[in-house]
Amino acid sequence: MAKTIKVKKSEIAFTIAVMFLVGFIAGMQFVPREVQLNQPNLDGEVVVSMTLPAVDNEGSGVAGMLYTTVKPGTGKILVDTSRVLNYIDTQLSARTAAKAASNYAKVDLNGLDIIYVIKVNASIIEGPSAGASMALSVLLALENKTSGNITITGTISPDGTIGKVGSILEKGLAAKANGARTFLVPKGQATAEKTTRNTTCSRLGSMDVCKVNYLAENINIESYLGIEVHEVANLEEAYRYFNQSSLP
Repeated sequence: MAKTIKVKKSEIAFTIAVMFLVGFIAGMQFVPREVQLNQPNLDGEVVVSMTLPAVDNEGSGVAGMLYTTVKPGTGKILVDTSRVLNYIDTQLSARTAAKAASNYAKVDLNGLDIIYVIKVNASIIEGPSAGASMALSVLLALENKTSGNITITGTISPDGTIGKVGSILEKGLAAKANGARTFLVPKGQATAEKTTRNTTCSRLGSMDVCKVNYLAENINIESYLGIEVHEVANLEEAYRYFNQSSLP
């Protein structure tokens, strides 16, 4: 004959309370923790200049300059391209770059104004490829450092990931001509395809018949340019090179 076990209400309540507490503690492990941002410590205005490799509307490499001003303010992010026609995504890249810098440095940018000024001898500037430069220039300004002889190209994501861009070789040539000694490129872009035009002609009766061939080859950009070229996947990897260049 089955034996009936009586359970007191107090024991049931205690068991439920314990189960609730255990579930609450376990659930807290999966709740995203809010990152505590540090307040910026800037005494006045800081301006950082960086070489900005780009391509003009003919596809040729040009070296412009990016001037980034960081100063106490109300969280404004402005882009001044003067007489340069810029795509609307330049504005978006500027905001993304500021966000990436804030996330990396864990600094609250709401008390700062960031002004990007782009000066380049080209009619069109593509915003995405300037993203990495914009983000790094903010980090340098926050620590009152200079960019030295380092140039970078690449897109930027809010999490600090540096993405691929086009015309790496053309930008590298322009950067070197402008005095860069180190060229940072996105992961997987330390080599590039170089196309050479080759014309061969043969005599056919009284006419010369010519044929144009395009020969493509993969080249190592560092060897081709004669300057240091390093692949970087994110802001952390890129910023190490700028930190090294700032050492005495």
